[in-house]
Amino acid sequence: MNLSYREKSIWGSLITTLVVYGYYFTAVFSAARPSQVDRTALVRLMTAVFVIVMIEVIYHTVIALTSKVEPKDERDILIEGKAYRNAYFLLVGDLFMLMGMIILVGMTPFLTVNLMLFSVVISEILKSLTQLFLYRRVV
Repeated sequence: MNLSYREKSIWGSLITTLVVYGYYFTAVFSAARPSQVDRTALVRLMTAVFVIVMIEVIYHTVIALTSKVEPKDERDILIEGKAYRNAYFLLVGDLFMLMGMIILVGMTPFLTVNLMLFSVVISEILKSLTQLFLYRRVV
């Protein structure tokens, strides 16, 4: 399968997000007391962000050197717009649901922040999947 620069970029970001944040959320939510902030949790979050930045920089440098970067056309802009729309709707829905849970259940700040981050990550994954789907389908 011959992938464009944008598709390679999306695949790399998607896989990086799934692996790094998958590990992060598995570790956070399987901890003995996932509702408390401790030094380990903060270090784990900073490490996840640092690892994602490093992988993305290296990966995008490699694909920029090995692939032809095409200028954005109308199709790219349309696909990007639809993907951002889907991700935005999911994120807004998640955040309203979280607001209700905070009011009704009274979650701890640590759990609230991690669930908000989880919502952002899920929205980013949906955006990437939408883009990949629309690039493979004639829009």
